[in-house]
Amino acid sequence: MASISLLPVALQNTLQQIIIRTNQAGAGIRAILLSTTEGVPLGRLYATDQPLNEDVLASIESVWAPASKQLPVLGLEKAQQVTAIYDHGILIHVYQTPVIVTILCNPQSNIGAIRSSGIPLLKEVLEPLCTTLNNSLRPDYESDPVYQQ
Repeated sequence: MASISLLPVALQNTLQQIIIRTNQAGAGIRAILLSTTEGVPLGRLYATDQPLNEDVLASIESVWAPASKQLPVLGLEKAQQVTAIYDHGILIHVYQTPVIVTILCNPQSNIGAIRSSGIPLLKEVLEPLCTTLNNSLRPDYESDPVYQQ
């Protein structure tokens, strides 16, 4: 099992354990991609040693995952999850601002196993990362002497 990531090793190991545990329930996860809402890749974890097509993965991270910003324009509410089923696989995007988790699965995957056990575990594990990223994106006016009165 390989991974490509900017994430801490402990977080990578935990995410890898979630893949293993969920796949034991028949989930059929091939990879998990983490990116920001702006399309910046944060990390990839693979269920096998056979990486997927790099062009496809880059496209998912930079084009398809950030597309959630277009859903309100279509009159839809803020998305929490989007599932797309194709002939060659299933994509599940889980939105946890500012991180988008994309789960790539086999066509015969047990989506129920992913939604009932995998996604709640992912959200719990990624909560500290999301909080840190949100805090780093927030302007810190109070510590800047220029803004003090």
